[in-house]
Order: sequence, then structure tokens, then C-alpha cells
Amino acid sequence: MIEAQGVEFNYPAGSFALRLTSLGIAEGERVAVVGPSGGGKTTLLHLIAGILPPDRGRIRVHGMELTELGPDDRRDLRLLKLGLIFQDLELLEYLDLLDNVLLPYRVSPFLHLDREAKARAAHLLEAVGLGARLNDRPGRLSRGERQRVAFARALSTRPSLVLADEPTGNLDGATRDRVAALLFDHAEQSGATLVVVTHDPELVDRFDRVLDVRELP
Repeated sequence: MIEAQGVEFNYPAGSFALRLTSLGIAEGERVAVVGPSGGGKTTLLHLIAGILPPDRGRIRVHGMELTELGPDDRRDLRLLKLGLIFQDLELLEYLDLLDNVLLPYRVSPFLHLDREAKARAAHLLEAVGLGARLNDRPGRLSRGERQRVAFARALSTRPSLVLADEPTGNLDGATRDRVAALLFDHAEQSGATLVVVTHDPELVDRFDRVLDVRELP
């Protein structure tokens, strides 16, 4: 599912650099990414997602060489194959919660917005405890509630690869367990690959492998 070779990435002015000699993540594998704040966990996810291009090296996702794809093709890959849950959440304030979850269907010409897609979006919001608030706008939500909407959106297209940055970080215990169960149920039912940044020790124990950014190969 993911293969990286000889990857180097540098932020401007030498503020941070990430080096990755070799990394492989198999289809269906569940990998927890751990390490200190500022250690490169989010950068690693952004490189895998094709949001950040490496300065050197190659990254293949779904058999596609990201460095050979243009920005539009990388965006299409994200919309069609990847479920992304990042810290910025990127909810649109002028859309209600249901339409925020359905956003990938509205911006990609390759996704068909039909009754089934709408029903799945409503079901996912129900599953994360927001089923009674489909018509609310994001401005009325807490940080944790906004995170749950982003989580539902990430699973709405049935992605084969989920990249998540602290998906349970702002949630209380019961809600955290609900969201985690939904994530692993999706992986179990669809065979999806999970790459999840987390500091939650209970969540880490549920993964096949733990990747510490301080020990990147």
C-alpha cells in the first residue's frame, strides 16, 4: 500500500528535516505512529498523502508514484482512495454537518452522490453521536464535535487507506471508544490500511505495528 525509498524533506530555513531511508506498509496493515511533538509525525502523514512533496526520494501509494503525479492527480487520489483526518479539520462553515461529510462527493467528478452516499453520511454522523445535528453548522460545535464530523467525512467514501492525526485526541472516554471502534470496524470490514498518529496508549495496543518517528529506518 505504501512504499518510500530515500525520502528527504526539509522545511524552509532548516527548521525541521525528515529522513526516511526505507519504509513499507502492507495493504490492510494497521500502523500506529508515535513520537514527541515536533518529531515529524504529521509531516510523515502529509508526505504519504501527497500534500507535501519530498525534496528527494520516491513515495508510492496504491501503486502510484506520487512524485510523478501533478497536484490535480494527487488531489484525485486523496479524494478517491484516502480518508484524511488532520488537526486543521477543514470544515466549511457555510455547509451543514451532512454536507460537510458529503463534501468529497461534491468536489470530485469521480464520486457519485446518490441516495446511498447520503444515507451512509447520515449513518456515520449517527455513529459518532451527531445524528440529531445533521442540519447544524460547524460554528455551533465544540472542537471535539468538529473532529467527529471530520472523522465521519474521512470514512464516507469507504477509503482503502486512512491517514489520521490524533483522531481521538479531543474526545472524552466514551466518545473516544466509539470513534476508535468505528475506525477499526471500517478496517476490518473493508480491509483498509490504517496509519494513525496517536499518544493514546490504549489505542496503540490495537495496532499491528508501532512506528516511532525517532527510529525511522
